Amino acid sequence: VKTMEEYLDDYNASTTKKMSLVMFLDAIEHVSRISRIIRTPLGNALLLGVGGSGRQSLTKLAAFIAEYKCFSIEITKGYGKNEWREDLKKCLKVAGMENQQIVFLFTDTQIVREEFMEDINGILNSGDVPNIYANDEIESINNIMRPILQGLGIPQTKATMYASYLRRVQSNL
Repeated sequence: VKTMEEYLDDYNASTTKKMSLVMFLDAIEHVSRISRIIRTPLGNALLLGVGGSGRQSLTKLAAFIAEYKCFSIEITKGYGKNEWREDLKKCLKVAGMENQQIVFLFTDTQIVREEFMEDINGILNSGDVPNIYANDEIESINNIMRPILQGLGIPQTKATMYASYLRRVQSNL
C-alpha cells in the first residue's frame, strides 16, 4: 500500500491534474493487473465497471508506473471524424515515429461515431487505420524509418518502411 501511495504522490507531483485516490487492496490489485497488461506485447484491455469506480485513474497510474505516456482524446462540440483521425494520428506517430511507449485511453463516452470503433479495431488488429495518412505524412514516416532500416540492413522500400512503422506502432501502443 505504501509503495503504491508513493507512486501516486510521484504522479501528482508530475501533473497539473492531481488524483485523490484511496489505495485499498482491490485498487492496488487492479493497478497491478493493468500494469501487467500494459507491459505485455500487444497488450490491450477492456475495463468494465460503474462510473466513478476508478478505471481511468488506475489506468493513468499504471501508465505512469510503467513510464508510458497516456493519451486520451477530448470530445468537444462538433467533434467528428476529421478531429478523431487527427487525434489518432498524433497517438500513432508518438508510438511509431518517436518510438515512445504510449497508452491510448478511450472511454465509452468518447464513442461519438461508430467509425471510431472500426478504427480502434484496425489498430488492435494491424496497428493501422486504412487511409489515415496523406502522402506527405507517409513520406515523413518513410524519412524517419529509412535510416533505422538501413542500420538494420533491411531494404528501404516503401512497403518495408511502412510495415516497420506499423510494427513499432503495435509494439509501443
